[in-house]
Amino acid sequence: PGQEASRPWPRLPLNRQPSNHMRTIRILSQHPAAAGLALLLVLACSAAAANPPISIDSKVDVRQLVVSYQGRKLLVYAFATNQFKPYVRELYTLRGENVLRDSPPDHQHHHGVMYAVYVNGINFWEERDAPGIEKHVELPLHTARIDANGTPVGSFTEIIHWLAPTNKTAHDTLAVALLIEQRTLTVTVDEKNQEVALRWDSAFQVGSNAGKVRMHGPNYDGLGLRLPESFNHVAKFQNSADQPYAGPNTQNVIAARWSSISGVMDGREVMLVLCGRPDNARGDGFFFSMLDPFAYLSATQGVDKEPLEYSAGDKFSLSYLLTVYSENKPPEFVRRRCELWEKERK
Repeated sequence: PGQEASRPWPRLPLNRQPSNHMRTIRILSQHPAAAGLALLLVLACSAAAANPPISIDSKVDVRQLVVSYQGRKLLVYAFATNQFKPYVRELYTLRGENVLRDSPPDHQHHHGVMYAVYVNGINFWEERDAPGIEKHVELPLHTARIDANGTPVGSFTEIIHWLAPTNKTAHDTLAVALLIEQRTLTVTVDEKNQEVALRWDSAFQVGSNAGKVRMHGPNYDGLGLRLPESFNHVAKFQNSADQPYAGPNTQNVIAARWSSISGVMDGREVMLVLCGRPDNARGDGFFFSMLDPFAYLSATQGVDKEPLEYSAGDKFSLSYLLTVYSENKPPEFVRRRCELWEKERK
């Protein structure tokens, strides 16, 4: 009884005790011995809210945005106006390995994590022979915070105009855009599971003067990841459908809910998982994978077999989840993680 009397909420479990700062201080201030603790608690909570462990630094002079956690880089996003497309240049595990390659000598148009397809015969993937331009317009919003579950969250939104090469210098790119994209990338950290997660959400609208647009391309066009050099030839792919992969020098395209790849960097295991969503066009989608001559993974919508077609003013969206781990995870963990993401989005 004496111990309970010293506690302001003796019968509440920890997860139901007051979280509101002012409510807490009011309760604690009824107990003189706890008043000092109450003040320290509120000051500490206020400081944590003002300085969350996750941060976003927009480096406009070099046209890149950096998401950091506890002072270490998690993600670098590049959006220079002289690029053919904006993309994720670097993505790190919590241990500090960068799991992406940018513009390697063998395929200089491979940029970390990028999204591109053909639109009306214009090639937005390869950067040669009069390619299309995904033109950065603005970054109207970016936030860094701790959410209601205590998860560090960094998020930013970018507006992109998809342009034919003949319109790349147009003064009013909105009027000539084939597609107008609002791209929102969200980075979260789960230290318990050694996870860095990147949610990629793109909301598209067909340009008002574009007429009909047809999205098509090779079997790898979509959301593509150029993987670490140490993954080449030897990394291991898995997928939710438990479908087998052909030889290492074969390009595989598998319909699945998710696909993963595991490899070794500097002698330590690293794993990446890419999850689709059933409400994307064509459902969860298809995953392109290869190991030779280099490791690559992309999430596609099967536009090589059946193009997607839209008309002026039409709206559509596309969402993927990419998670990165400092260790290998079993298929059951991956399944639950992708299902959790689906529930979060409903």
